[in-house]
Amino acid sequence: MSVIPCLVDRWSEENNNIILTWKQNERGLEPNQHVRKRCWSESLKLLQKIRGIPAATERLELEMTVSYNTFLFSLNFCNASEIEESLTNSLSRALEACGSQVSCSDPVQLWEAVLQTLGSSVYVPCVHKLLLIQWMLWLMQCQSERVLTLLMQTNHKREHSAPVNLQTETRNLALSTEEDSSLKVAMAAKDLKDLLHICTVMCEGVEQMKMERYSEALEAFQEAQGLPSPRSLLGQIHTLTGQSFAKLGQPHCALHFYRKAVEVDGACLSALYQSALVFRQLGNPKAEIEALHLLYSAVQLQSDKSSSIASLVSPAVLFGGAQMTFISRVPSPSRILHTLAHTCLIKKYIYFVSISISDGVEYYLDLLASLQSDGKDLILTGDGTSFPRIPVVYLEAGFALLKAKRYCDALVVCEEVITSTLDFIPERLLLDADEKLKGADSDVVLENVDLVLWAGAAHLLQAQAHWKLKDTKEAITNFTRAINQLVKVFIKQKDWKQKHFGNTEAMIERMVTVEAAKGQALAGRGLCFLEGGQLKEALRDLNLSLQMTPGCKNTEMWLTEVLWRLDRREEASAHWREVHSTEDAPKSIKLPLYLQLWPDDTAFDLSDLKKKMEGYIQAK
Repeated sequence: MSVIPCLVDRWSEENNNIILTWKQNERGLEPNQHVRKRCWSESLKLLQKIRGIPAATERLELEMTVSYNTFLFSLNFCNASEIEESLTNSLSRALEACGSQVSCSDPVQLWEAVLQTLGSSVYVPCVHKLLLIQWMLWLMQCQSERVLTLLMQTNHKREHSAPVNLQTETRNLALSTEEDSSLKVAMAAKDLKDLLHICTVMCEGVEQMKMERYSEALEAFQEAQGLPSPRSLLGQIHTLTGQSFAKLGQPHCALHFYRKAVEVDGACLSALYQSALVFRQLGNPKAEIEALHLLYSAVQLQSDKSSSIASLVSPAVLFGGAQMTFISRVPSPSRILHTLAHTCLIKKYIYFVSISISDGVEYYLDLLASLQSDGKDLILTGDGTSFPRIPVVYLEAGFALLKAKRYCDALVVCEEVITSTLDFIPERLLLDADEKLKGADSDVVLENVDLVLWAGAAHLLQAQAHWKLKDTKEAITNFTRAINQLVKVFIKQKDWKQKHFGNTEAMIERMVTVEAAKGQALAGRGLCFLEGGQLKEALRDLNLSLQMTPGCKNTEMWLTEVLWRLDRREEASAHWREVHSTEDAPKSIKLPLYLQLWPDDTAFDLSDLKKKMEGYIQAK
């Protein structure tokens, strides 16, 4: 009979040694994940030994405590369903030890039986530890209804004066969190209960946000702010509060809470990201770029740090993948860099904000270096994210270098696109606007159009770089190469813009972009011919350009100049009058950044032409 007490003492000592090892590791500067795995393995072996003999009340406290520890250690090494299966086994053995049998697989009914049988016994603290494990598992699986049922069973003696919901049940939950000093635990029950409480309230707030009930979400987050929590979790609560205010149309309140989040937790990346979005909404590009720059620096610092997991139960584990993505969503470093670079260019040249173009160029160059170090092929199929295709990034970088007057660097970057697309471009792409393309066929056609567009745009940017370098001959050559690439895409119907091309808006958008690029290449070559005195060739190209992109004022002016120089004065004056009598601006089309035409590219000294035309018209 003395064997059983001896086993209890031996197994208790074994449990305490495992926990002592973990606690020493937990207090270290760099907690070791291998130590955690060893503690889990040793705790699991101990639990298996205890379960190797029939359950009995004299070992019940030990068995439930070892079960509790094992489940905590197993979070990073087992899925929730495996832990829950083992938890069901522990509960069944607890009932068996007390002489009660429940033959049901439903965990809700099993818990009802356990709480009725052991709810008033000396084993309540151990039962409540396992109840915390069940709460944790259901929270991880977003089973809030089951959590509510479990907590209501635990609170069955309390009269429900307030409406029954998860927040009130969590707030009023009374659990016994006493600890037996002779049996050590990996995490104090009170600490786990506090963490589960705040995470449950946060999850409720997130669910309200997903249903676009932002006022209700704010109530949950405001309650969460008053609960004890680690700094990182409080930072996320402030961030979610800010997001709710942003959705309610209160951006300044949102910024206030994002600032509080960063003050509480300097590593709260989602607060920096959300701040950048609000600054963009408010039309404050300098603040947006500053927030993005801080975000990128913080992401880089975080990636350099050790990935060891210090806490036994982290909020990230409790929230689960989907919830955690919603709570702390932050773009990848590459996406942040691209947004920074793109924003610098857009704000400076489209909205004429005083921002240094060199900053945008450096961001693009850092991004290209990052993509190359990752070993990514230049021609990659889109991954469905918001990050642009890699050839587009290269074209934007080439465009930025062109704007920064780094013409030779722009030539090199664009050459990468040309050489990488060379083997993939079709000889000719004949499209039928009446044909309805579906699925994979449509994707293949779009991909081929993209390849042609990228190569044509790369030659176009190279031509502009040569033009800026005063190398007209090379500029004409590259404008011609751009045109030769872009004309590979041919549409049977002339009225294709009025048709539902391939039944997709994407195809219409691609073809409009191809036409615009063609028009730019023809206009650019026409301007080179004009400067070189090849007036007939200039006349041809400028007329063709206007067919591609009607209403372009600069091209109209160049055409007027060509007609004047060809001594076709009547046509020139008629054209001049027509251009100046047209008040309606041409219909704007959305073009990629690398095809944007800005004033410094197309500025034409109209003073001399204006003087000539006005003198001619008055003399008539």
